Amino acid sequence: MWVPNYRNRPGRIYVAIADAMADDVAAGRLRPGERLPTHRELAWHLELSVSTVSKAYALAARRHLIEGEVGRGTFITSRASDISRLEPNRAQSDLIDLTFNCPVQLPAQEQAMAQAMRDIAGGPRLPLLLPYHRDWIGMPEHRAAAARWLATRGVTAVADDVVIVNGGQQGVSVILSALIEPGETVAAEELTDPGIKFLAANRHLTLRGLPIDGQGLIPDAFEAACRSGPLRALICCPNHQSPTLSVMPVERRRAIAEIAMRHDVFVIEDDVYGGFIEHAPPSIASFAPEHSYYVTSLSKIVCPGLRIGFIATPPGRATDLVPGLGATTWMASSLAAEIACQWIEDGTAERLAHLQREELRKRQLLAAEALAGQTFRSLPTGLHLWLDLPETWRAESFVAQIRTHGAAVTPAEAFAVGHGPSRHAIRVSLGGATPRAPSCRRASTSSPISSAAAPPRPTSCFSLQFSHPGESRYRIHTSDDRPAALPSPCKRSAAGRGKGPDAQRREG
Repeated sequence: MWVPNYRNRPGRIYVAIADAMADDVAAGRLRPGERLPTHRELAWHLELSVSTVSKAYALAARRHLIEGEVGRGTFITSRASDISRLEPNRAQSDLIDLTFNCPVQLPAQEQAMAQAMRDIAGGPRLPLLLPYHRDWIGMPEHRAAAARWLATRGVTAVADDVVIVNGGQQGVSVILSALIEPGETVAAEELTDPGIKFLAANRHLTLRGLPIDGQGLIPDAFEAACRSGPLRALICCPNHQSPTLSVMPVERRRAIAEIAMRHDVFVIEDDVYGGFIEHAPPSIASFAPEHSYYVTSLSKIVCPGLRIGFIATPPGRATDLVPGLGATTWMASSLAAEIACQWIEDGTAERLAHLQREELRKRQLLAAEALAGQTFRSLPTGLHLWLDLPETWRAESFVAQIRTHGAAVTPAEAFAVGHGPSRHAIRVSLGGATPRAPSCRRASTSSPISSAAAPPRPTSCFSLQFSHPGESRYRIHTSDDRPAALPSPCKRSAAGRGKGPDAQRREG
């Protein structure tokens, strides 16, 4: 059994375990295809909690070192040795990390949080927020505020049908715990958030990937999946789909709702990215309230440190989630829920969401200019972009190559459900690469995208300058100094696709 040598490493234990895994892969002590011990086995051997080992495995998966298969276990990936050899000792501060889909950290968030803490500390409600509560689904006043927030998102729910959770990921987790037994089948988009894949693997569920197109999940594919065998639920992200950024049109949402009702399949509508869409269509839940669990969160759009999410359940089903809550955190943090409630009531939540969208609008325009000539999908206020690569580039090779030049992006394979055809695309997150230093910092990354037919020419680089988080100054820098190992970029045609800054799918 593999045992990591992590004890003399600085920092958090789960990071040290993931680093030890990368070192063992690079040294050949762990080989592609090798099976790792289960979370519980390794935790018992190291005398650690299972959650610590799970976090280490999750980090290793984000680094594309491992992948899990339901019923088989967790294995070293075939590309792990290539990735682990790429500057393993590069300091994290030197790496432009465009993999983590976190929102921009804004000064306004810090100011609002400081004020909220002062208000709670000096207010009469503090003693009510400190004990454990028997209302595991959330304090009634918090659920009422959440219902009002959901109404602004087009979701009608009474407070009794709302559950407060510690973010959207826990929301999906407790729903799966309540609805699905180990071994049963859940469907999701064929490209889906890695967190969904890990939840399914940890619950020993079979995750079936369904075909998608530029408008999201294809209803006929969902219908076929319902007919082909027992299907308990569909996990679907209709707004700002991660990673493809599709926004499902209303007709398709209605069709999916009708299919779910006809086949008695629950829809888990993951809308944690919905706040990044300024005028989103009606939710799937609005067409099938009896068959839908709607999940959203304030962590993405309002403040990442505010780990609070909301679930709108079918009428009368909120208490069904209590066992799942009890098996994880018992209840969401009352202090965090109180801050969320205050911000919803006084307008701070919507104000911070607006500031987040406006900052991302600037970053999307910067990215569009920097990637002029390349084909990619984006949204005007989206948190990331989805960049197509020529077929001559494998996404994993691109990721490995660009990491040697100081940037990290995520290949399509990290989002793939099952073993379908490889996608030649990467996700580039735009929210997290914000340095904390008050002075300006310049960061540049090359765009090594090419076609075999393209003539050699200089590689364009884009530079980001930040005077302070949330106060960004951008400029484009074109360099004639091109690393010899990197091929030159080329323009790819995209007939019929928009080219303006508001186009969902465009060149540059």
